[in-house]
Amino acid sequence: MEALADRLEASPEVEVAHPNYLFQASKIPNDPGYPYQWHYPAINLPQAWDIEDGTSRRVVVAVIDSGALIRKRHPDLAPIWLQGYDFISDPRVAVDGDGRDPDPEDPVEASEDRGNLQGTGYHGAHVAGTVAASTNDGVGLAGVSWGAKVVPVRALGLGGGATGDIVEALLWAAGLEVPGVPPNPNPAQVINMSLGGRVPCTVASIYQDAIDRVNRQPQKPIIVVAAGNSQDDAANYSPASCRGVITVGATEFRGFRAFYSNFGPRIDVMAPGGDVTVDLNGDGLPDGVLSTVWDNGRNAPGAEFYQGTSMAAPHVAGLVALMKARNPNLGLPEVLGILKQTARPLSDQACTGQPHPRVTVSLRSQDCGAGLVDARRALEAVSGPGPGPGPGPGPSPDFQLQLSPASLSLAPGQGGQVSIAILAAGGFSGPVTLSLADAPPGVSGTFAPNPATATSTLSLSVGSGVRTGTYALRVRGVSGNLQREAPLSLSVTSTPPPPPPQATVAGTYVFALYIDREGNLDVDRSKAVQVLRDGRSAPYTLRDLARGTYLVAAWKDVNGNDDLDEADYLGVYVDRQGNYLVRPPRGGVDISLELMASLESLREHGPSILQVIQKGLRETRRP
Repeated sequence: MEALADRLEASPEVEVAHPNYLFQASKIPNDPGYPYQWHYPAINLPQAWDIEDGTSRRVVVAVIDSGALIRKRHPDLAPIWLQGYDFISDPRVAVDGDGRDPDPEDPVEASEDRGNLQGTGYHGAHVAGTVAASTNDGVGLAGVSWGAKVVPVRALGLGGGATGDIVEALLWAAGLEVPGVPPNPNPAQVINMSLGGRVPCTVASIYQDAIDRVNRQPQKPIIVVAAGNSQDDAANYSPASCRGVITVGATEFRGFRAFYSNFGPRIDVMAPGGDVTVDLNGDGLPDGVLSTVWDNGRNAPGAEFYQGTSMAAPHVAGLVALMKARNPNLGLPEVLGILKQTARPLSDQACTGQPHPRVTVSLRSQDCGAGLVDARRALEAVSGPGPGPGPGPGPSPDFQLQLSPASLSLAPGQGGQVSIAILAAGGFSGPVTLSLADAPPGVSGTFAPNPATATSTLSLSVGSGVRTGTYALRVRGVSGNLQREAPLSLSVTSTPPPPPPQATVAGTYVFALYIDREGNLDVDRSKAVQVLRDGRSAPYTLRDLARGTYLVAAWKDVNGNDDLDEADYLGVYVDRQGNYLVRPPRGGVDISLELMASLESLREHGPSILQVIQKGLRETRRP
């Protein structure tokens, strides 16, 4: 049509020729706050709602986050809740009077900052509102899916949440059994995890194990995770760097990467996360993501503009819920393939995020994954329902590649390994021939097995003459006429990085730190023992303890610097009543090791706990 108009307009007898396009109205919700939700048109949601608004088939989305607003009845959230659970085991983090319980409510006391501990700010309610706030009801705000239901799974409280709680919350959300917790009556088809910590998934293998189990569930759950807000490589964070999830970075009003958003080859797609420091759309309000919270001051429902990859992830989770409403048979390979193939790539400048005063990096387009999700194009690519009650035809055979890790740091003369997962979609079953592209001279790789059908391992070697710098490599997979690629970042350094820690308790020290009647640490009466047995767990015995009370702690010095820091694993025994002190003789004092980065709850006690532990680790004589 455009070509015909051009030919007509070239004629001297025609002044203007223009195609007479046929336009249709997009579905616009009547919620009064919708005009301020600029982030929905940014991903073509109004046009997508004309295809599927989420009401054709119920989809269950689990939000693993801070708690829900259930007793605090929020009109945008009250209709969407399903039965949830509170997985916070430490009462000091839960701030609701106990540990784990069936009540996932986010209490006021946990929502507000306390000392140096950050409150939740009703983070989970904000995330849930973006996924599925009650929409087109003339009240409040709109959600991405108009028909999804949300299972609130509380795992974050005052100061954050522990890895063990988060992992078991993930398993329960997908319908897997968790000891001591009743079964989830509504296993999720989509799971949103707007959370994380600075540790690679290759180290925090507890995440990968749980994700692998969830991905085998019959309802084909899709796990969507936030990339992180540290303007850093997402490969350094979990669960963002894990295989088997959709990792989401954040954009702002211009469609550029938000200044805070993590980046790198592990990013799958981008979605609006906002930037509350600017008002680029000129509406007099910050350019954050607008969603549901509770107003403690007024003790009433409220809404706030937040920013973060935490806000970007639920846009994708809600979009996946729309895709699942259209075809519930979609699994991770199909959904990931559609989102990537229909996304709008970011330019190098847009991925970097400049101009912006807080941008400190220079990036390439591939550091922002496939680009900004496009809801309309994604739903157009999903086969709609057939003439009967079931879904329509499935997707064509295809595959995707996911790497773990997606970034490597090696010195000349060193080698490293990358695990490659082949995610088969639409009944694809053919062998995939793998190769390494864009490697500089002196860098080589071999794949075993090759061709591969499910997994393969890339062994990468860096020759002695390779210059230092960062190189953008690609792992390419070919099967028949299908070709797919996954980015791999290689940083060649002048000195070898420290070896990664192993997922074993071997080398862990267990301390019985003697606490006298005045609450002071007595180093002379404290004892320690080192665990030598390899594996995920091991018994220990502390002998010849004096009568009195002890704080029992376990520490694994991961980086070998003889100091307790965020890279290390730490565990402190606390009973179900929240008591830290124990008296010998005592058995069954089980300690779970957690990454220091995930143990922010200890900081509530300031010098009373952390300083005692740090002093004990330094001064207690080791056997």
